[in-house]
Amino acid sequence: MSLNRAPSLRAHVQAVECHHVEQRARSTRASPRFCLGLASRRSLASATSLPLGRQTMVFISSRTRSTLRPITMSRFSSRSTAQDVVRGVDLTGKVAVVTGGNAGIGVETVRALAGAGADVVFTSRNVEAGNKVVDRLQAEGVKGKLTVKQLDLASLNDIQSRVEAIQAAAPVIDYLILNAGVLSGPAKTKEGFEMSIGTNHIGHFHFTKCLLPKLKKQGRPARVVVLSSRAHFGARDLPMDDLNWERRRYSAWPAYNASKLCNLLFAKELARRTREAGDDIEVFALHPGVIGTSLFSGESLSNFAVRIAKAIPFFPLLKSPEQGAATSVYAATSPELNGQSGAYLSDCKVTGTSVLGQDANLAKQLWEKTEEMIAGALRS
Repeated sequence: MSLNRAPSLRAHVQAVECHHVEQRARSTRASPRFCLGLASRRSLASATSLPLGRQTMVFISSRTRSTLRPITMSRFSSRSTAQDVVRGVDLTGKVAVVTGGNAGIGVETVRALAGAGADVVFTSRNVEAGNKVVDRLQAEGVKGKLTVKQLDLASLNDIQSRVEAIQAAAPVIDYLILNAGVLSGPAKTKEGFEMSIGTNHIGHFHFTKCLLPKLKKQGRPARVVVLSSRAHFGARDLPMDDLNWERRRYSAWPAYNASKLCNLLFAKELARRTREAGDDIEVFALHPGVIGTSLFSGESLSNFAVRIAKAIPFFPLLKSPEQGAATSVYAATSPELNGQSGAYLSDCKVTGTSVLGQDANLAKQLWEKTEEMIAGALRS
C-alpha cells in the first residue's frame, strides 16, 4: 500500500518517525522541538500523540493545539495495569455495566472489577463469545457475579429491546463503562449512520440515555466512564450537518477521530447536565492508550499502522490490554476523582484535551443534533 494514497495513515507513520527524533534529541541533549525541525519535510498534517514512558509527546496542528501535560497526579502510570488499580480495594456490593466486555481491554476491565468483588454485567454482540469469557474468569476465581447480555450498539432498535433485560440484571449501576468501540471502513449501522460515529457515539449515547433515569433514581452515586481516545486531537472540525460523512471525502481514520471527539464532548455535556440537575452522577472521558486489540481487526489501514509500530525496536506505542484497562477502572472506582466530573484522563491522570474537546457550545450542539438524529431514525 502506498502511503501517498493514505494521508491519514501517513500522519500516524510520521509520528513513528517523531519518536526517533525525540530519541535523537535525548542522545544529543538538544530539545525535541529543535530536532523536530530536522524532520520538517515530513511534518505532521494533524494531531498525533505517543505515550513515551512517563512522558507524552504530542504533535498537533495549530487548530487543535492544547496541552496533554498531566493536570493531576496519581500513584499510577502508563505502565500500571487494571489489577494494580484495584489491588487492596474491596468492591463487594458494587455493580458495573460494561459494553464490549468480551474482548480486549473490555475483558480486562471486567476481570479487574469482578476480581475486586463487584458484580459485572457486560454486553457483547456475540453471547457465545461472552459466555466463554464468563467461564474463563469464573475458573480464575473472580469474586463478583458475571452476567453477559447481548447488545448491538450499531442498532438503535436492538439497544431499546435489550435495555430492559440489562437493567433487570443490574438492580443498581454504580459504574457504567462505555468501552465498546470500532474503527471501521466505509460501512453503515442498521439505521444508516456512518459506522464509527454510529457505534462509538450514537449507540452509546442512546444506551446511556435509556439507562439515565435508573441512574438518577437509584439513590446511590454512579459514575459514567466514556472511552474516548487521544485520536480526538486528529478531528479538525465537527460539522453538525455532516456527521455521517455524506458530503465530505470519507476516510476511516478521520471518521474514527471524529467519533472519539464525539465521545469526549458527550461526556462533558452529560457531566454538565447531571451537575446542573443536582444528580449524584459523575462522568469521565479517557484515553486508554493504543492497544493492539480487535478494534483494529476490521480496517486494513489500521492493521498496517499496527504492523509498523510492532516492527520498530523498543517502540513504546502499544499497551497491553491489562494496561489499557487501567484508566477505565481508575475512572470508575478512584476516590481521588471525586468532584471532578467532566474531566478527561490518560494514564490514570486528569489531563488536557484538544481545543475542540473543550468547546462547551459544540458539546451542546452535538447533544441536540444526536437526539435529533436518533429521533428521526426511530421514526422511520
